[in-house]
Amino acid sequence: MRVVKPKMKKIVGGFALVGVVLATGMGCHDPVQPPIPQNDAQAIFKPQELADALHAVIAADQNTYAMAGDDDKVKALHVQRLNQAAASIQQQGAEFHYVLRSLWPVNSKNGPQTETEKRGLQYVIDHPGINFYEKESLGGREYFTAIYAETASSDNCLDCHNQNSAGGRKDFKRGDIMGGLVVRVPVEF
Repeated sequence: MRVVKPKMKKIVGGFALVGVVLATGMGCHDPVQPPIPQNDAQAIFKPQELADALHAVIAADQNTYAMAGDDDKVKALHVQRLNQAAASIQQQGAEFHYVLRSLWPVNSKNGPQTETEKRGLQYVIDHPGINFYEKESLGGREYFTAIYAETASSDNCLDCHNQNSAGGRKDFKRGDIMGGLVVRVPVEF
């Protein structure tokens, strides 16, 4: 079996793309077979597999961040840190994108920006434990969009959302779905 990396610039930053490479098998070659030359290469991963692998890495990083200490000010900036890391990766040429969204955002720019995001957020709320997947066209390019539920996992999540007047909902409890992580990968690299 031959597996090759998609065309993507080297990415350094907030999240460990190495985990994605390992989780998806990208960059691994059969020890008996030499790597395929780039001009003959065809990716053999599916967009959903890549989106799910990216989500696994981002979720692991979020969990590590959430357990990093008791500094409420640091933890409360969770969405800002995730979005900063995503922006940094984009600036370095990544062809995928991820962002936290909510139907009840504390900051209005973190609300759904497309109809797919609205449908997907409502879907993960209505179907706990089931991810949402759909293709969408943005800027003339087709993307595979995946939305994964984000639940209230700590008191810091609850405090930030329930005490902020801009959030629109003030009754979240631990385990409630507060929004979703939107991951987009291009259908073709």
